[in-house]
Amino acid sequence: MKIAVTGASGFVGSHLVKALAPTEHSLKALYHKKAADQKSNENIDIVFADVHDLDSLNHAFENINVVYHLVGIIAETRRLTFDKTVINGTNNVVAACLKNNVKHIIYLSALGTSENAETKYHQSKWIAEETVRKSGIDYTILRPSVIFGEGDGFVSMLTGMINKSPLTPVIGRGEFLLQPVYIDDLVYMMIDSLVNEKAGNKTIEIGGPKGLSYKEILAILKRVLNKKRGNLYLPIWLMKLNAVILERIFKPSPITTDQLKMLEIGNTCDNKTLHELFEIELTFFEEGLRKYVR
Repeated sequence: MKIAVTGASGFVGSHLVKALAPTEHSLKALYHKKAADQKSNENIDIVFADVHDLDSLNHAFENINVVYHLVGIIAETRRLTFDKTVINGTNNVVAACLKNNVKHIIYLSALGTSENAETKYHQSKWIAEETVRKSGIDYTILRPSVIFGEGDGFVSMLTGMINKSPLTPVIGRGEFLLQPVYIDDLVYMMIDSLVNEKAGNKTIEIGGPKGLSYKEILAILKRVLNKKRGNLYLPIWLMKLNAVILERIFKPSPITTDQLKMLEIGNTCDNKTLHELFEIELTFFEEGLRKYVR
């Protein structure tokens, strides 16, 4: 099978490319900028393309059967917005797929995405999903909760706070729930979606095996790191005020009102459909951490 991966340099993309490299598939890894360590080899063809540049995608998708579309942003910058990158970027990917007769799109969305989503992030993901669903191309849409694993942004951020300070900031009471998904589990499902007919034309919510409060996540991580740290509880109203101010100064802001709203809502799901479609034993948060956190 001839496969292209957008966002190949990102956290999920790099893990997916590594997992696909030793398989029999022909692989194009799409990067939007050059780096010294990016070199094509017999298993991976490095292609420089940008989701904002339709011509580059048309070239990259020549003779491709399947496209993994992984490009996205969690916060807006002065140059990249949800409209530009998530919505218009996906429009370009789908247009290039149609032009090149791509047979299958596997799109990485996010848990919490819905038609009536409360945040700009999830609203943009919904519009992108709809573009994929209405394209006429076979699709698989995956909606993971927060993803953790080597090279992630989530655990590495928390690890930095725990290592550097005697007190760990906790927003509100820290009781909002997340359902962390281990990167190896997600990659397994992404690769299985290539041949799993049951996953065809499905939108699939993906959580880890257990929902955890933010406080529980911190406690587990401190145990794995063997660090004794107290928690510093920050009122949610204060964090919202800070976010409004920071968003006016920084792009991207270290914390946004959108992200705080997502925390308040929580991010969990029922994995019943997941287990009906994929034969997988999901990795518990602490089990996954102990594989790579030092």
